[in-house]
Amino acid sequence: MKYIPLRAESDPEGGTLDWRDISRQVIRRPLDMQKGADVDEMRKGIRLLDAIDAAEGDWLALEDADWEHLKEKVLKFAWGVVARPALRYIDDVVGAADKPSVNGLLVESVEPA
Repeated sequence: MKYIPLRAESDPEGGTLDWRDISRQVIRRPLDMQKGADVDEMRKGIRLLDAIDAAEGDWLALEDADWEHLKEKVLKFAWGVVARPALRYIDDVVGAADKPSVNGLLVESVEPA
């Protein structure tokens, strides 16, 4: 199980970057824009979208295979902006923890029901 914090940060341009919204955009874009998404990628994507919709609180809990798929999509995503919040999102996904923590302190009660 991997845990990704669900943040919302202000962008210097005046907008807000919400990790849930960014994740949805990344997941919906096919890994290969020329070929599009195959059935396997669609199933994996729907599973991730369901996990995001079901996430409560400040953490997204993902099975390792789901996290690997999200990480692959995040690393291959063509970012349309150069901004620190976008890089923090990437770092949060790529560096997802085995246990949720805030400033090095473990957070309890984040296991999905």
